[in-house]
Amino acid sequence: MISIVIVNWNSGNFLENCVQSLIRDAEGCQILIVDNASTDSSLQFITGAQVGLAVLRNERNIGFAAANNLGWRTSDGEQILFLNPDIECLPESINRLAQTLVADRTVWAAGGCLISPSGKSRAGFNVRTFPTVGGVAADMLFLDRVCPAHLKSGAGWAATGALAVDVDQPAAACLMVNRSALEAIGGFDEAFRPAWFEDVDLCRRIRDQGGRIQYQPAARFLHHGGYSLRRMSRQSFLEVFHANQIRYFRKHHGPRAAARVRRLILMGLLLRGALSVIYPLSPGETRTSSVKTFWKSARRIRELREVES
Repeated sequence: MISIVIVNWNSGNFLENCVQSLIRDAEGCQILIVDNASTDSSLQFITGAQVGLAVLRNERNIGFAAANNLGWRTSDGEQILFLNPDIECLPESINRLAQTLVADRTVWAAGGCLISPSGKSRAGFNVRTFPTVGGVAADMLFLDRVCPAHLKSGAGWAATGALAVDVDQPAAACLMVNRSALEAIGGFDEAFRPAWFEDVDLCRRIRDQGGRIQYQPAARFLHHGGYSLRRMSRQSFLEVFHANQIRYFRKHHGPRAAARVRRLILMGLLLRGALSVIYPLSPGETRTSSVKTFWKSARRIRELREVES
């Protein structure tokens, strides 16, 4: 049996479209929606008892990792598909992911090919390599723009083709994991709150314990993308993302690497703040507000020393 866990937080109409696509193509699957105290109308389409569909409602936003853990631990399936609400399932895609795991028990997790509404593969988002200090430097100091060739090896993108291949990290917007793997590693690390880098950490721990992770391009999913970012201020996103980034490096590479990453992040945020004096780097912001966003974020990251301890 396959269980599908969808964490919902004010996802609007995306959630209904996601669920309807699953009803069409995921017959026999168990669907669990874990709602993180949404205040919008995203759950209104659910009326009465629907076969194979359960909703777990949290009284507060417990974070993406904790909500996913609640979902898979409540589920019954041997394969768990973690799916973002801005995903729509295309025919046979879920079965192809499940077959990838069942065919070879050394494969602990598998991710599908995400395509945009225009039909193009989301290259660079589908699969990434694990983060490195060099990749952070390339991103924060614009080195990847000066030397684009660095993008492949250092900044985290991974090349993919038409065949299934072992990878570090498929897009967690659509990631199927064996229950046995989740039990072996203890699920998501809930210290990564409210979101970001909990998926990278999960894949890293799977690989560290000898499990393989595959990218399966034959399993295709429509991905709208970016809905959660539109519900956060840019400053809030920067602070959460980079704090969890430092936490990841502290956990997997030690305090020295985390300290280097924090310095690179501070340099990058201050650089962006300085460039904003000339022109705003954030859509919809004035020069003044853009400068304040980056400089306030830098100050907050400088204060967050606990993520290195």
